[in-house]
Amino acid sequence: MSGFTPEQIDVLLQGISPSRVAVMDGMSHLEGYDVRATLTRMFGFGRWDEVSLEPTELLYAEETVTRAGKPAFKVAYRASRRIIIRDQLGEAMCSHDGSAVGESIMPDFKRGDCHDMAIKTAETQALKRCAINLGDQFGLALYRKGATDALVRKVVGHKSEPKPTVA
Repeated sequence: MSGFTPEQIDVLLQGISPSRVAVMDGMSHLEGYDVRATLTRMFGFGRWDEVSLEPTELLYAEETVTRAGKPAFKVAYRASRRIIIRDQLGEAMCSHDGSAVGESIMPDFKRGDCHDMAIKTAETQALKRCAINLGDQFGLALYRKGATDALVRKVVGHKSEPKPTVA
């Protein structure tokens, strides 16, 4: 089994560009589309897979009210995912698992959309939990109060020094 290319390791050792970081409720994170795009840029089309470890599970569905007191619906789902990274020959190099819960609240007449949003949120958050094991380009350093400089600075046996942050 071959490993990551020197070019892939060089990029993985770089800090993350602040332009890729989103902030919501004071918390720094990466958007799901950014993680997917970065997986494709790093490993190539068809060289990473996302699989469900178990069916996405409904945790609860309940009637509630909006802040304005109007009828609403609230649901939450749990998703467990795995990403598999493949080399140039299509051989699996590594895999990482992750789980997450997604919740959605919408007006009562949008129950289908409420379920849809909660499922997508759970699955996307689980994918992000998988990818973070690949390091800073996937948001690892953000756990240091939103830092974007490289947390993983060296890989044993890899000769190059960390380069500046990727734009």
